[in-house]
Amino acid sequence: MASYDLLLAGGTVVFENGEKKANIAVKDGKIAAILAPGFKVDAEAVNDITGLYVFPGLIDTHAHYWEPGPQNYREDFYHATRCCARGGVTTALEMPLSIPPVVDRETFKLKYDVAKENSVIDFGLWGGCIPSSVDKMKEMDELGCCAFKVFISYANPDYPHMPDHELCRAMEQAAQFGGLIAVHAENADIVSNFCSWRKEEGITQPSRYHEGRPPFSEVEAINRASLFAQVYGSQLLICHMSAAEGVDAAMEARRKGTKIYTETCPHYLAYDNTRMDVCGAFAKCNPPLRPRENLERLWNHVLAGHIDVIGTDHGPYGQKEKEEASNIWDALPGFGGVELMLPIMLTEGYQKRGLALSQIARMTSIQAARIFGLKNKGAIEIGKDADFAIVDMKKSWKYEGMNTFSKTRLDCGIFEGYESGAMVKETVVRGKTVYKEGNITAESGYGMFIPRQI
Repeated sequence: MASYDLLLAGGTVVFENGEKKANIAVKDGKIAAILAPGFKVDAEAVNDITGLYVFPGLIDTHAHYWEPGPQNYREDFYHATRCCARGGVTTALEMPLSIPPVVDRETFKLKYDVAKENSVIDFGLWGGCIPSSVDKMKEMDELGCCAFKVFISYANPDYPHMPDHELCRAMEQAAQFGGLIAVHAENADIVSNFCSWRKEEGITQPSRYHEGRPPFSEVEAINRASLFAQVYGSQLLICHMSAAEGVDAAMEARRKGTKIYTETCPHYLAYDNTRMDVCGAFAKCNPPLRPRENLERLWNHVLAGHIDVIGTDHGPYGQKEKEEASNIWDALPGFGGVELMLPIMLTEGYQKRGLALSQIARMTSIQAARIFGLKNKGAIEIGKDADFAIVDMKKSWKYEGMNTFSKTRLDCGIFEGYESGAMVKETVVRGKTVYKEGNITAESGYGMFIPRQI
């Protein structure tokens, strides 16, 4: 009988504090040994990955799959988790915005059942945090929800934004069981009215969309949420930060003792607002793409270690939905692109700006596992789940939206034609290859639910 089930041999392994050549032995879905190259072991299967790099399997902290519910024509767990696998993402934390949102035991079970049946990678579930669900937060935490999503900005009738007094009540509740509150941080009245005024002024150029959602609307919302978190002693994550000034505000709150974490997205690091003049509504998101100077300042924060996690905000809309609005102000915000999470960080970060590979591993996996309480995930360490993204660091390729695994395929999306200098060759989840060189190699239902544990 073989000592190990799998040996990854000959690769360069990316650890938290650097990288080195090593072999990784896997047994029963766990990392069982990390060995010097050439060390002889008995393994049932040997995967020779000489010349390739092994990253900890990525954790997408921010995803929208639109099911269960009537909007699953946009994206679902079947297609989205296959997109994840192609991009080296081994655990996806899915947001509660589908209809009905996850706000109690019943709605949690609805989403869990769909996710478990269709996923090829592991998954966690966010809990909804709206005024009517504050009293259900402890229940959702006991079910294993990884965190609780709050909209400070206006969202939609099925997921209303949180007035300040309700946000305070939610933070008080979360502090009692060590829960994590995450906010979409834009001042609701500022962005709603500024957008209306710009529309009334007759502004139609898509690249000016950011003027309706100015950076100070993020800063104000971050400062407000940080103050409440400090008062109640709760943990706080600022979602999809687009404004460099917002990161400044979060760092100041951290210096004051607030338990605050920061998340940004690959698209804010790959494109500035001029991309919207090329792609129109297909590049619209909230918060918006901002001018080039902001993008470079955001990268300075990344390089300084001020960004804790990367989330994709993967949430596609169909082509007809995107095109039906007559102006950029009324168009629906959001798009897919989880396949590009690691390629963008490697291309824009490592290859163009000298960002350390270990820092990419920390932002895309290691720190996410710690912040969200995913104890067996997030690092290449003995005893952790054998989750890996195996990457060819010299393989250049171009993204084509019509070739995605996503349910929504576009040849006009924000990432169309993106040129990456690195490619995910293989993705392994708990010791099983789920994606290899263009093919999904796992069946629906292989993915496991990963509850938060603190």
